[in-house]
Amino acid sequence: MATDDLERALRQCLSDQAVDPPAVADLADRAMRRARRTRRARNGAAAAVGLCLFATAGVASGHLLLVDSSQPPALAEPLTVTGGDVAASTPAAPAAPLPFSEDLRSQPLAATQAPPVDLVVAGELHTVDGQRMDLAEIGGVAQASRLTDGWLVVTETSADGAAGVWFVAPDTAPQVVLTGVDAVVVDPVGTRIAWRHGAELAVASVVHGELAGTRRGRAPEQSRPVGFAGDDVLLERDGGGERRRGYGVWRPGQGESRTSWSETASVVYGALPGGQTVVAQVHDASGGPCLALLDVEQGLTAVKTACAVPLTGDGRGAVSADGRWLVANGVADARVASEPELALLVDLNQVFDDQIGAVREAGQRLAGSTVWVDHDSVVHAAGADQLVQINVDRISAGQGGAVEHIAVPASAAIDVEPVLVAGAPDRR
Repeated sequence: MATDDLERALRQCLSDQAVDPPAVADLADRAMRRARRTRRARNGAAAAVGLCLFATAGVASGHLLLVDSSQPPALAEPLTVTGGDVAASTPAAPAAPLPFSEDLRSQPLAATQAPPVDLVVAGELHTVDGQRMDLAEIGGVAQASRLTDGWLVVTETSADGAAGVWFVAPDTAPQVVLTGVDAVVVDPVGTRIAWRHGAELAVASVVHGELAGTRRGRAPEQSRPVGFAGDDVLLERDGGGERRRGYGVWRPGQGESRTSWSETASVVYGALPGGQTVVAQVHDASGGPCLALLDVEQGLTAVKTACAVPLTGDGRGAVSADGRWLVANGVADARVASEPELALLVDLNQVFDDQIGAVREAGQRLAGSTVWVDHDSVVHAAGADQLVQINVDRISAGQGGAVEHIAVPASAAIDVEPVLVAGAPDRR
C-alpha cells in the first residue's frame, strides 16, 4: 500500500471513531460516568489511534481483526476496604466509586419463570413446585420458614400489639403454635423461635409444629428478641430518656439477660456459623458507617471493622448460611451526597483483610424480605410484582446476567409485597 493510501485509511478510521458514538456495552462509555474522566478519555483516545493503526496495518496486509463489543465487560477495579478496631481507627478516607454495570440495574422480567423460593402473596402460599395454600385464616404474614414437614408462619403484629406463630402443612388446617406475644423471631432454618410476652423472654424448638424444650427468663426493660447467635438470643433495646438504644445477648438457662448492652452497633445483619460472631454496622469516630464483626462472648464488642464500605443505615441485609457473603444496601460512591441506594455484595472473607474485589454492586436496593437460596444465590422482593435474584459467582467474575428479575405469581391485581420463605434448599 502506498504512503498516501495508508494516510487516507488512518484519517478515515479516526473520523469514524469521532462520528460514531461508543456502543452501550463499551466499558469506556460507562466509566465516563465516574471519576477519572480525563485519564480514561486520554486512554480511550490512545486506544482508538492504536486500533486504527492496527486495523490499517491489517488492511495493508490483507487481514482485518473485528472485536465483538456485544459481550458484557468485566467490572472495573473493585473497592478495597481496610480493617481495624473502631475505637483505635481513624476516620476512613471517602470510598472510591464501586464498579458500575448497567446490566445490574435493568434486566427483562421473566414472566413465565417459577419463583426460586416459596413465597406468600396476599394471603396465599406459593411453593416452588407449584402448590398453593390458603392462609386467609392466619391473617397478615410477616415472616415464614420452610421446615421438613411444613411451614412456620409468623403473623403481623395486630392493632393491640400482639403477634403469633402458626404451623402450616399440606392437606391440613393451619394450627396455632404461639399466640398473643409482644415480639417473636424465628432462627434462619425455622427450627427455633424466641419471643417476649409481657416481662418474660422464652425460647423453644419447633418439632412437627409444636413447641419443645421451652426455656424462660426475665426480659430486660424495653427489649425484644431480634435474632439468634448459636444457642444465644440477640436482643434489641429501645432508647428513651437516659437509656440509649443498643443490642444485648440472652443466654437461655441463665435467667435474666445480664449481658451489658452494646451501644456501638446501629444495625445487626446476622450471625456467622457457630454463633460466636455477629455481622453488624457500627459508626467510627466521625459518625460514618463501618462494617463490623462483633464478639458475642465479649458483649458484642467490635473486633474487626471495615470503614470504607459505603453502607447505608436502613438496616436491610442478610448473611449467607455459610458466613461467606453479606448482601446489604449501600451506594456506589460515598463521596456523592445524592448517590442512589443499591444492593452491595460483600465478601466477608476478604473485606476485613484489605483484599481487592471484596465489595461489588449487586443491582437495585433491598426493599423487602431477603432470603439466601444457597451459597451462590440470594433473592429479595422488589415491590409487589417482581423478585430480584442475585448470582454471586457471576457478580464475582464480572459476568453479565448476574441479576435477574422474576415476576411474582398472581400479582397483577394486587399491591401487596410478597413475603419470601426462608429455608435451605436441602430442607425441601
